[in-house]
Amino acid sequence: MSLQLVLQNYIGSLKERNELDALLPELLIAMGHSVLSRPQTGVPQAGVDILSSYTDTDGNEQLYLFIIKFGDIRREDLFTGQQAIEPSAREACTDFARNRLSEGQRALPKHVVVVSSGVVKQEAATGFAGLADEVNARPGFIFDFWGIDQLTPLIEKHVFDETLLLGHGKSDLRAALAGLGDSQASIRRFMHFVEKVFATPSSEGGDSPATKRRKFLRRCAAAAMGHGVLVVWGGTENNLMPAVVGGEYLALRMWSSAVHLGLIADAELHRRLNATLELHVNTLSDYFHKTLPVLKNARALVQHRPNPVFYADVVFEELGRLATLLLLLQRMEGVDDRRRMLLGDIVAVIEANTIAFRPLLDGQSIDLSLVIAAFLREGSDNNVRAILQGVTQLLRRAVMEGEHLPIDTDLIEDAIAVHFTGEAGQRDFFETTTLTPMLATVASIVQDEASLALLRDLTPYLSGVTLERWYSTREIETFTGSGHRLDTISVSRVLAGFEDDAAAELRASLRLPEGAAASTELGWHAEQWTVLTALSARLHRHPLPTWYIAHCQESRRMRDHGGVAYGCDT
Repeated sequence: MSLQLVLQNYIGSLKERNELDALLPELLIAMGHSVLSRPQTGVPQAGVDILSSYTDTDGNEQLYLFIIKFGDIRREDLFTGQQAIEPSAREACTDFARNRLSEGQRALPKHVVVVSSGVVKQEAATGFAGLADEVNARPGFIFDFWGIDQLTPLIEKHVFDETLLLGHGKSDLRAALAGLGDSQASIRRFMHFVEKVFATPSSEGGDSPATKRRKFLRRCAAAAMGHGVLVVWGGTENNLMPAVVGGEYLALRMWSSAVHLGLIADAELHRRLNATLELHVNTLSDYFHKTLPVLKNARALVQHRPNPVFYADVVFEELGRLATLLLLLQRMEGVDDRRRMLLGDIVAVIEANTIAFRPLLDGQSIDLSLVIAAFLREGSDNNVRAILQGVTQLLRRAVMEGEHLPIDTDLIEDAIAVHFTGEAGQRDFFETTTLTPMLATVASIVQDEASLALLRDLTPYLSGVTLERWYSTREIETFTGSGHRLDTISVSRVLAGFEDDAAAELRASLRLPEGAAASTELGWHAEQWTVLTALSARLHRHPLPTWYIAHCQESRRMRDHGGVAYGCDT
């Protein structure tokens, strides 16, 4: 598969001006330019969207004045409208050059470059050539055009080759794109691509902190562009699943590398990470636009997955993914209507698929907890109580009657043996439960004394079953890409039972065992990035820390009424 063909498809998909605005500075930095100014919304820019300087190997400096136009350039784009190219080019050569540049800059050669994600259409060719002649006739000015045919080789050369020497990484990206027919294979190859982008050769060990930062940000740009390509190609091939999972992995991998480099407070990292999460939100939204009608129709879903174990697997996996989308939207401004609509969608999926109240794998409690956390943060406590009571009552019946107990190995094969073929007994894989302690934590947070009492009364019937409450170590932030096993970031407490009231149970839930990390020890505990905890839980299949579930309710209270968020006692 030709990477240039893939990149052309990607660039051609940039339909919004701000998408091209974000791409161009990344490309310029990879080419060795110094970006001196970026596009600013609502600020008069005298015709120039981006200003950069470039110094060649002989020490000669030149300025580049970029005028951005997304899409193909037609005749009307040259002469009419607020964003017309001809008046912008003239203003760049006059007002901008005279009044926005220093005396030294005015003496430098100046390239006026029109950048487009399309091509110059035939109807505009004559006018465009005339504009080029007019600019070139001005002393010290050179006119140029970077369209899709020019941007594509520039990106391949500078972002995917010279910047990071990504020979092997490019092959993994190509394989991820070519293998979209097999989602899991495509996901694996994209993750390999990300790892090769962020891999730091030993030769960089002696670099200065400033050099390490610069190279890291360039790696972020290359990985993000690869993800953008995967999103576009996945949409073309009608399979966004690899891009959805890839977005989770990329955001967590960026953060992991930033922690190692001490850059989690870096403003440029924040900008890039926000862009990655925004693209992830848009990709998830497109994904669910296609899948929600099926998820809301139990009959259609059962026809797709007639085996009850696989049916439950789809329901919980997609509920967890829907919950992360809601949690991501909750950190964005101006999306109240989207949040309310998504909340209704999640409720509709649960109502249509009542198996959501009956996890068949213990690990499906992770997806339930993500839904609960999103509901808590949204202020939908009534829905939280409905889930809590429904799951608790069905769990009690399962324990008492010895059926539909969650499989603690989290292996589909074991679930099939118990729940479908009958080759294993109901309690053969019910020796540990994280579901029950999670429910007790939620009951304590919403002060549902009745549900907590039911769980407490159920404990004597769980003889021989370990009640496990999960906590993380500080290494959770650098787990993505580490190659380590989950037990290296895990600290668990075995419970003898549950406390006598909700307040005591909440204190017990938040009290840390030795070796566990307090929430405030984690860089992503900051409100802007705490959602990474949820993405990590969904992607890596570890329970949500108790502090995160409590934080989701308390952050909503702080937003509405002020106050202090829950902490974690050692």
